[in-house]
Amino acid sequence: MKKSIMRATLPHPSQQPLLRIAEAIKGAGFAGIQLGLVEPGELNLRTPEGDVSKLARSLRDAGLEPHSVVYPTRFLQEDPVGRQKAVEDGKRVIEIAARVGAKTILVHPGQLTADVPYDDCWKYCIECMNELKRQAEATHVRLGLENVWNKFLPSPLEFVCILEAIASAQVGIWFDVGNVVAFGFPEQWLRILGKKHLVGIHIKDFRRGPGDHFGTYDGFVPLFHGSVNWGAVMKQLAAQSFDDYLVTEVSLGKQPLPAALREISAQLDTLLGLAK
Repeated sequence: MKKSIMRATLPHPSQQPLLRIAEAIKGAGFAGIQLGLVEPGELNLRTPEGDVSKLARSLRDAGLEPHSVVYPTRFLQEDPVGRQKAVEDGKRVIEIAARVGAKTILVHPGQLTADVPYDDCWKYCIECMNELKRQAEATHVRLGLENVWNKFLPSPLEFVCILEAIASAQVGIWFDVGNVVAFGFPEQWLRILGKKHLVGIHIKDFRRGPGDHFGTYDGFVPLFHGSVNWGAVMKQLAAQSFDDYLVTEVSLGKQPLPAALREISAQLDTLLGLAK
């Protein structure tokens, strides 16, 4: 397993462009970067192909692999025009990922609301992912549905069911460790999902509320300050032969950037040691 960091947790491009801080990221011990689509920013849906390629080359020259791209979308909506727009944007994200050499796209499918029934959202998600999977298969890019706080797919069994319905080797789950702690145990999710379905990992911690209650968004805390059983998580990742990037989605806090990066990198080293 290798160390990576999520672009969205770093200073905004308007403050510090990615290439300006790439040396500090590499110097802290990270080998990869998870890119995001930001406006304004170094990468968005309208970035010219030449600029996409230039960004990828520059990152690799700096010693960082742009291994994945985040794609927040809106599959879970009744409007068919809106869903089709989400699919077309997804096809563009696949093109961008292929051009930068990223092998995985994290897909946030949208937010469940009171206006759209759960079973309809299930159908919409499968339909949209089926449209995207053909291009993903042709370009050898993997699509990873993320388990997020969106009231959708709240258990590993549902995730397995929807992935089996989509039925593509290029579609799996991008598993966020911290996102399940409020209502489950990440090591159990990893065992149930297994190597077949696991395409990516977000590393963050969460502290449950008093009495093991759900808690709130404020429960997301620095690594090792929450309720995650990291020993069990890392041993389960090792048992599933996961050998890809551990991508941190952790606040940098108020430290200077180089110090914050070194601290998070050292925490990842501790996690990697738990996998042995």
